[in-house]
Amino acid sequence: MKMDPAWWTRASDRDLGMAQGLRELGFYEGAAFHCQQAAEKILKAAVLVRGGATQRTYSCTELLEFLADLGLPVPGEIATQARKLDLHYVDSRYPNGVGGAPDKFYDRNIADEAIAACQAIREFAAKGLER
Repeated sequence: MKMDPAWWTRASDRDLGMAQGLRELGFYEGAAFHCQQAAEKILKAAVLVRGGATQRTYSCTELLEFLADLGLPVPGEIATQARKLDLHYVDSRYPNGVGGAPDKFYDRNIADEAIAACQAIREFAAKGLER
């Protein structure tokens, strides 16, 4: 795993941009997936900056636990947003995740909620990037 926080931050920025673009094109499931990815990557950057070593995880919830262990208190609302985003890691991509084609289960409202959750986590993670 690449250990450069700046790389993870840039990758998070790109994923958020992809999410916003896909939302505008009506690919809501793709927008939700890229929101989860953007949040995951900014949290990995924060873990690295705070002296931790990221484990091979794709869970924003686990990454927040690592940050808490590294001394960054995690507000309950941020933990809730992370759990919501983690659901999109599989469900937005695979029909066996939600019981059918993801494009039937995702809409603009869900994409908007995912973008808002991602932005809240990125704002929180910015505190972790300051050392």
